[in-house]
Amino acid sequence: MADNTRTSGDELSAEIAHLRRELSNLKAALSQRAGDIAEGAGRAADAVVQPIRNHPGAAGMLFGGLLGLITGLAIGYAAAEQQRPRRWHDRYW
Repeated sequence: MADNTRTSGDELSAEIAHLRRELSNLKAALSQRAGDIAEGAGRAADAVVQPIRNHPGAAGMLFGGLLGLITGLAIGYAAAEQQRPRRWHDRYW
């Protein structure tokens, strides 16, 4: 009986050691992947920032135009909501 307990205890210790090694490997792989993702995000940010630095006027015009478009759409939508007929057939006839 004592021998059986010792064997299962040894097996349990071996399994715990194996799981710890596997957890260590997973941590290393996750760390590497996080580094790759951070590096890719840095390159993507540089791809956006560099043209803005080279052409600040064009970037300002683009962002100003987008802001104007969004503002115009919001005002137009608000005005259309106030004037919309309540019945569906009043919209088309």
